[in-house]
Amino acid sequence: MEQNSLGVITDKEGIFGKFLTKLLFIALLMALFWSPLWFGTPQNKELQKTLIENKVNLKPENASPAALFSSAYVALFQNSYPNKVLEYFLFFIGITAVLALAARCKVLLKSHNVTYSGLGWALIMLPIMASGKMSKLAQFRDPWGTALFVLYGAFFYAAAVGFLERKRRDAAAVIICLAMIVVAGNALVQFHGGLDRTRELYAQEHGFQNFAAYTNDFLKTTHEASDTYAFQRLVSQRVSANFTSPNILASYAMLVFFVALGLWRSGRDRIVRILGAAAAFLALLTLFYTRSKSVIVITFALSLVWSFILVKAKALPKKWLFIILGGGVLFTAASFLWGYGADLGQKLSSSGGARLTYWKVALRMLRQKPLTGCGFNSFDYWYRAWAPEGSEPSKFVHNTILQMWAEFGMFAALGSLLALTLPFVNGWDNFKFSAKRDVFQLSCIMASIGFFLHNLLDFDFYVPGLMLTALFVLSMALRGREEDEITEEIKDAAPAAQN
Repeated sequence: MEQNSLGVITDKEGIFGKFLTKLLFIALLMALFWSPLWFGTPQNKELQKTLIENKVNLKPENASPAALFSSAYVALFQNSYPNKVLEYFLFFIGITAVLALAARCKVLLKSHNVTYSGLGWALIMLPIMASGKMSKLAQFRDPWGTALFVLYGAFFYAAAVGFLERKRRDAAAVIICLAMIVVAGNALVQFHGGLDRTRELYAQEHGFQNFAAYTNDFLKTTHEASDTYAFQRLVSQRVSANFTSPNILASYAMLVFFVALGLWRSGRDRIVRILGAAAAFLALLTLFYTRSKSVIVITFALSLVWSFILVKAKALPKKWLFIILGGGVLFTAASFLWGYGADLGQKLSSSGGARLTYWKVALRMLRQKPLTGCGFNSFDYWYRAWAPEGSEPSKFVHNTILQMWAEFGMFAALGSLLALTLPFVNGWDNFKFSAKRDVFQLSCIMASIGFFLHNLLDFDFYVPGLMLTALFVLSMALRGREEDEITEEIKDAAPAAQN
């Protein structure tokens, strides 16, 4: 059968093709569940040293069943330090996806949507791969990091193909909701005793009787900016669960919240809809514990847009618009009134002020080499050289577009912009002109917009545990046709192709 306007369609996939398709689907589900639980931190040893709250937050002081369970829980779901297992697993997914397509597995996608969205990934991959060849200094070359970004593009395409059918899409959404339950459990453990236990252990390791004594001594003496930053993270009441920072956890919670909303409103089975509602609630609770004001505002605004569109399309009762409006106002107000923790005055720099410093250094870098960038991880080097004394340390610009431009050049920046925006732009066109409003697709569009906005304020792109879920959401924002509609298209296309 020849290629038509819908994409590549084959009547028979063959035994090998079917095996590869199922293998790819299982591998993608494993990645969606596993990645946020084990790979929430970026590949960054320097930053890892400051992640005090991601050390073992609970240690059993006795052999009680509860203590043993807590210890096992931490060992299984909180050991999220960087390692190479995820990259190997992503390589396996990428190779399987290529073999599956080579074996002419059934593919049904709107060609222009996938092609346009793929342009961004091509513009990211090529400059990043070239930067390793052009950089004269070995410290600005990172083959593993380069491979990871290339595999992001492979995962995006694999998700677009592997979760094409609605049953598989819903299965992936269920897996994401189940992972959220584990992440939310970790956040609850941290908030209800875990963070306090960490502080006490940290103080004892440094020779103090308790954390209050350590804090009193720390505030009386002068320290390096890195030590002050670590102390700031330590005294904060914000949870990070499996991720490298509360803001990254907040971004993950936002993504899952919209996926769960879509599952709650569009799931075929009652148990699936209940799971979606429970995961949405846990995502909001986790988001509240992170106290990430930017993500909370973005989530509130997009929730209003989501409900307004569905109410207008008569796919959601009007009362939900007022429920979301009232609940969102209360939720956001409570988040803003709830502080970050101990009030340390001017001793620690503000998050907003720190970001302005990061952006100024990145702009200075891209002015030096606007086309090619300065190389992988070069921001860390130039930030330490150019940042004002006492500035909050960071390896990241906290803006994906600026970091791509500063390190890999103008084309990588353009690629990241397209990769993060074209899926929801093309998806909105598809949603707007479709005869039936797909609630799940609209949820993924809202999540994609929120993820893009937060990428302008943080380093989400550099965290594999977050990005794999985000790439699924981006791929699902592209299309929203129902499974029965796809089946009809296949039936209609087959006779025409045979003729």
